[in-house]
Amino acid sequence: MKKLNILHVASFLGNIGDNANHTGFKKSLQRHLGGEVNIEYTEFEIRKVFWKEKAFDNDFVNLANKFDLVVIGGGNYFELWVEDSHTGTSFDMPLTLLSMIKVPIIFNALGVDPAQGVNEETIQKFRRFLDYAIDSPRIKLSCRNDGSIETLSNLIGEKYANAFYHVPDAGFFTEVKDFYHPEIDAEKNNILIQIAGDMIDTRFPDTSTDGISYDEFLNSMASYIEHMHKLNANFIFVPHIFRDLGPINSLINKLPDNIRRGSVSVAPYLVGQKGQDYIFDLYLKSDLILGMRFHSSICGLGLGKNCVGLVNYRQINELYNEMGLENFKVYVNKKGFEQKLYALSKEMLNGNIKVPSGLLEPWKRKLDLFHSDIKEWLNHIKAL
Repeated sequence: MKKLNILHVASFLGNIGDNANHTGFKKSLQRHLGGEVNIEYTEFEIRKVFWKEKAFDNDFVNLANKFDLVVIGGGNYFELWVEDSHTGTSFDMPLTLLSMIKVPIIFNALGVDPAQGVNEETIQKFRRFLDYAIDSPRIKLSCRNDGSIETLSNLIGEKYANAFYHVPDAGFFTEVKDFYHPEIDAEKNNILIQIAGDMIDTRFPDTSTDGISYDEFLNSMASYIEHMHKLNANFIFVPHIFRDLGPINSLINKLPDNIRRGSVSVAPYLVGQKGQDYIFDLYLKSDLILGMRFHSSICGLGLGKNCVGLVNYRQINELYNEMGLENFKVYVNKKGFEQKLYALSKEMLNGNIKVPSGLLEPWKRKLDLFHSDIKEWLNHIKAL
């Protein structure tokens, strides 16, 4: 049996959505490489770079060269705001060092994200990095279905966009284990609510005439919950990262006491694989998913659930656009959103509106093509 040792550079302890992505990626890659290839992964936690505990330096180069393959991502690592980075992104590595890595590298389903800022300096740095990567026979580039391909085309250039595989986030294809969930009430409509507690100023800029503040959003969500409570609903709040606990607590405090005591629960804050296993099984067993985070919708849709995208960040908006689900998103930083959310939720729980079946088939074909090409590429360069 052939053995493939992979150094996997990604976040494993930050956001359970990332763990779902890794689970789906590993499952798909193994399927395409076949049972004759034994894949072993060594994790390199990218957050240790962000925490300044590690770096993409000579030590990293020496580590990478001990493996057969380096996989970077998935994740939102091609952000374009990092001015002091050599690449203008969160992947901060000088090209001189990158050229010293002699094993193949896959930049896997990364987000190219301008939402937190972008300028000509970061664009030029990113172009220089991409020029090198595109010219290298040992590098593969891919971006995920969150508007990244459009960002590449509009900001970086169409020729650069064409050099990327456009693939789904593999969280669509995660696997879950079966758990008992005390959060679920079998006698009620179980509505899972995932709200994000980071980048509040970006999510609620309140700059337009119909925009609302963060506190107004919480008031409107509380009103929505009061209305849905009359339809025999049970509400399950789910944190994906620690910052999500803040808005969950603030929202619960705005609810009538009878609702928060009798019809509200909060899923545990968990990280890593144990978090992905427990939390996304809870998604599977809920009746309706209201998701503000990217992987809330990714995993909910992947598990075949009715989902509504709570849009206050471009990434979620673009995901629903790319999936052809424009009618299943609600802009929750706009006045009156709770009325549309209530009407849509009611129709979905009644079975009158459903997320279309077969939604993932074209995206699965894109992922299959990417992983089939990886197998051919690894064989061609004698990595397998």
